Amino acid sequence: MQYHIKDQTLIIKGDFEAVSTGLNGGRARVEYIFNKQVPRTFNPPSPEEFIREEARKDGIETASLGLLTAVNMEYLQVIEDDYMTAFITAGVSNGSEFRAKAGTINIILVSKARLSETALFGAIITATEAKGLALLEKGYNFLGTNTDAVIVAYKTCSDASPKSKTNQEIPYAGSSTEFGKKITGAVIKGVKAGLELRGE
Repeated sequence: MQYHIKDQTLIIKGDFEAVSTGLNGGRARVEYIFNKQVPRTFNPPSPEEFIREEARKDGIETASLGLLTAVNMEYLQVIEDDYMTAFITAGVSNGSEFRAKAGTINIILVSKARLSETALFGAIITATEAKGLALLEKGYNFLGTNTDAVIVAYKTCSDASPKSKTNQEIPYAGSSTEFGKKITGAVIKGVKAGLELRGE
């Protein structure tokens, strides 16, 4: 896996199996995952076409999953451990489904080990629970914004030795599992740090 920021877009390159709750979401095998900053006034007639066009502008011509955020990439949080790398952008200026201002918490989790179907989808739940917990611990009275999204992916190839954790499939990702605890810790840390940098 490689990643970099280009023109306010986080671009993650690799060979991934992934699921996404974003605009062009679903389940797919992709070579790119990205998170792009857009203006707070963002309101295109077709968000799905917009995200495809922006991918092409960033040189992403092959299969991809993307997210959009009003958060500047200088506030991006990258948290890595022996299980995964978490990429988090956090803004809460539209703190519930009843508020209309722009703001988004995007979470991208890239596992270093293969995930079962159950773990792949379960990680979305665990990440969402952790995001809500982070907001409550910071004193907010809501669990997210109305545009939040999550991508969970795992690398399909590994050069690790057969006994390495990265070559062992993770069966579950609930919050009480070892992997789930890693997700919870990374998301809470990333959401809080990202918000604090923005003064939120």
